Amino acid sequence: MLSFRTVLKAVLIFSVAVSPVVVRAQQASATVSGSVADPDGALIPGATITLTPPHGKASVVQSTSDGTYALHNVPAGTYAMTVTMQGFATYVKQGVHVAAGQKLSLDVKMQIQAQQEVQVTAQAAQVSVDADSNASATVIKGKDLDALSDDPDELSDELTALAGPAAGPNGGQIYVDGFTGGQLPPKSSIREIRINQNPFSAEYDKLGYGRVEVFTKPGTDKFHGFYTVEGGDKSFNTSSPFLGETNTQPDYHTVFMFGDFSGPISHSMSFTVGGSHRTIDNNALVYPSGYYAHSATDTTPCQPGDLTCTYFPSYPEANRAILQPQTRSDISPRIDIALGEKNTLTARYQYNVSGSQNSGIGGGSLPTQGVNSEFTENTIQISDTQIVSPRIINETRFEYERDYNSSNALNTGSTLSVQGAFTWGGASSGVQRSTQDHIEVQNYTSIALSKNFIRLGGRLRYNSDSVYSTAGTNGTFTYNNLLDPCVTSNTDATSQAHCASITSTPCATANAGVSSYQCGIPALYNITTVNKPTISGSIADVGLYAETDWKVRPNLTISYGLRYEAQNRINSSHDIAPRVSFAWGVPRGQGKNPVTVVRGGYGLFYDRFALGDYMTTLQQNGTNQVVSSFINPGATCSPSNPAGCGASAPSRFKITQLGSGIRSPYTMQAAIGVDQQLGKLGTLSVNYLNAHGVHEYMSREFYTPNTSSATPVTSPYDFQFQSAGVFRENQLMVNSRVRLNRVQMFGFYSMSFANANTSGSGFVPTSNTNTRADYGRASFARRQFGVIGGTMQLPYSFTASPFIIAMAGSPYNIVTGTDPLGSTVYNTRPYFASGNSGSCVSSAAFSSTDTGGLTPVPINYCTSPANATINLRLNRVFGFGERTGQQAASQGGPGGPPPGEHGHGGGHGGGGGGRGGPFGASNSGHKYTFTLGVQASNLFNMIPYSAPTSTLSSAQFGKFTSLAGRPFANGTAVRTIMLTGAFNF
Repeated sequence: MLSFRTVLKAVLIFSVAVSPVVVRAQQASATVSGSVADPDGALIPGATITLTPPHGKASVVQSTSDGTYALHNVPAGTYAMTVTMQGFATYVKQGVHVAAGQKLSLDVKMQIQAQQEVQVTAQAAQVSVDADSNASATVIKGKDLDALSDDPDELSDELTALAGPAAGPNGGQIYVDGFTGGQLPPKSSIREIRINQNPFSAEYDKLGYGRVEVFTKPGTDKFHGFYTVEGGDKSFNTSSPFLGETNTQPDYHTVFMFGDFSGPISHSMSFTVGGSHRTIDNNALVYPSGYYAHSATDTTPCQPGDLTCTYFPSYPEANRAILQPQTRSDISPRIDIALGEKNTLTARYQYNVSGSQNSGIGGGSLPTQGVNSEFTENTIQISDTQIVSPRIINETRFEYERDYNSSNALNTGSTLSVQGAFTWGGASSGVQRSTQDHIEVQNYTSIALSKNFIRLGGRLRYNSDSVYSTAGTNGTFTYNNLLDPCVTSNTDATSQAHCASITSTPCATANAGVSSYQCGIPALYNITTVNKPTISGSIADVGLYAETDWKVRPNLTISYGLRYEAQNRINSSHDIAPRVSFAWGVPRGQGKNPVTVVRGGYGLFYDRFALGDYMTTLQQNGTNQVVSSFINPGATCSPSNPAGCGASAPSRFKITQLGSGIRSPYTMQAAIGVDQQLGKLGTLSVNYLNAHGVHEYMSREFYTPNTSSATPVTSPYDFQFQSAGVFRENQLMVNSRVRLNRVQMFGFYSMSFANANTSGSGFVPTSNTNTRADYGRASFARRQFGVIGGTMQLPYSFTASPFIIAMAGSPYNIVTGTDPLGSTVYNTRPYFASGNSGSCVSSAAFSSTDTGGLTPVPINYCTSPANATINLRLNRVFGFGERTGQQAASQGGPGGPPPGEHGHGGGHGGGGGGRGGPFGASNSGHKYTFTLGVQASNLFNMIPYSAPTSTLSSAQFGKFTSLAGRPFANGTAVRTIMLTGAFNF
């Protein structure tokens, strides 16, 4: 077994061994040559070709009379290439990697001059065998960013959608400037977004498919800035179908302001600062699956045990919309300093603060469940990039983040929960305060050899949390909501004796018109005793890697690497993750670049144990906080008499701990696919993925059922986080990017088939001895999913940016709403009333009990509705002031290196890239630009229903009671419209 020290020593030996080879490697300068042609292929003499390094003097040459050019004595490094010629649009190519002694050929095809500049990227219209140039990746920059939302929350959902469904229950991950912690910055601060790039790189711990990398903007050598205001109002939007015919809803609005300002501080220093503020006076919609009250207009349910109560299928229409105001602000300054020709320092700070009122309300949670919360985050990121030699680049990065969360329940009374119907009373969350610290240190080295590009490095993360909590101290009463309170699926002796003891009429006998809530018969009572309200804990992990991209032949690249990971708190000190991939360009003839590239790869990817789950084990260890549970506590147990809850049944306490042998789960993923160049139009990529996950997290419950009323069992409910889950998934993914005249579009389609016996660490199997009982359709699998986005240049300086998302229905589970085994977990699935199938909208198709040889309903048997949304942004640009001509996209000051500095376009971040405000405002051709715009979400008002009520004991079984969340709807309205005004200089 390899120890951490052994692997670390091996990586250090490898680094030391390879350094002399690099130092002795040939240091000869390179030559960059090629031709410049117009769209018809005619050669252009007199064009100016500029090769700009991250620091130092640029190399400039003009094309000769035959349209060719040559730049000699070019030092090794990564450059931005710019080609200009009167009458033609400026040609820009970022991330031009030049190796020592290389003779690099780059042909340029220029476009006729238009109002916008042309940016050429490796993903635009050609395929490549570079590991970082897979056509299945999506690179969004410049005007393509216009298709995405300005709101960081909505932007996060859209980026997750663009990344596609990552394999397994844990999904993908978003990196900001190479870091895994922190909030997503406002779109105004984003320079570039890369999605699913180099999916089998050993540099990353997470699966490559589903990975999103966000890079922020550096400072500039000239002063630039913009300010934008967006606003939306109730009058612009359509309402929710759950508001009823009266459509009574208080006024609400949203105001979103954000901006950016950048410029030079000195000849070696530049800055940029961005920020935003949002005022969101929104509504939460209360729409329970029925509730009990004295009248149809009564907003306060009656107390349990009140037989004068009546069941109403819906909440009063005039009171369904509850005001839920929120405010959010952030500011993010960044400084880029050139400490020398070969050393760049970048420092970035981000401050986020937000507050919300009445959160926790909506759906079946009535207004008494409201919680007020606040959140504050401070993040510091420092990056130091050094060009050690023409072949070696080293980057050291550090991040410190501190988050503070607080929440206060507005009602301190007991929580009353009716299965499949509603929850009211006080919120069980109580008062909570949390202070979290995140520290991340990275060091990466890139080494360029003649046929190999080597990358190695490591990352150390430390996360800690200190939590003060009074959650659960108000007590929670759970009712089955059965119309026949004493004919239940509970078969243990305690339940039978409990029903036999009921003497009140009509609760003494089976009565189809009376529920357990009306009879005041709770099925479960939980109460938490807090002996130690403040709990502190931490988790740390480390990851080391080394990999190389070996260019065996000009049309064949083989990449292979090894990653080592370790984490404390669980059995995870030897996680070895090998990765290998290849890219083979199908030959086309001598001297011709391939237009078809076959790619494949295989790798292991580990998942880390979450700090939040570890904190649960510290809180619920049976000493710090004691959760006592009473099964069928009797009619004397009520919110007004909690002391009577132990009269009919003794309590058991609950503990949560790490299971014996818990370890890191890992996914074995293989992929094969084809990248195809579609002439000058764009690229198409088709990939098949197979993933097999083992040791996946789940929560298993170990307890002894109470089978005798004479000798009740008081052993604890022992919940354990375990690594007993598995999943298998097959995916077909199609990615395309098209650039045609004034239209630029990108998108993907995926089809997934997955089975699993867990959906994450919080999943509790129905059997505590047989996890196979829950193996079936995975809830995280999206059978079909598609996204299309882009920009279209319209006449009269209008720009349209559509963003379309379509998704097939997701699997969901049916439960009985009862706890027949007395486990305190309400996850029991019913039986088919007849045969082996049934309608998911009819409760008559299922039975809560096995009346004789009935077939159990499989897990996630039903499917929620398919949903789609078409979002559209329309902008009109007005330019004024002096004309600026065509702006080169590479306008960075002494910022970090341009994209691709650290390995064929797949670097860890850094600066470079163009400036400019939102909506492509920098393309107006004038010094000052004013932009007016409108953005519609769910333009065609397609109602996105979420899964219907799936609790069999609910009278609303099979009926829709809520809308799907973002990106399909925001909960308050189906279609929303925002107006925008922006000023840019």
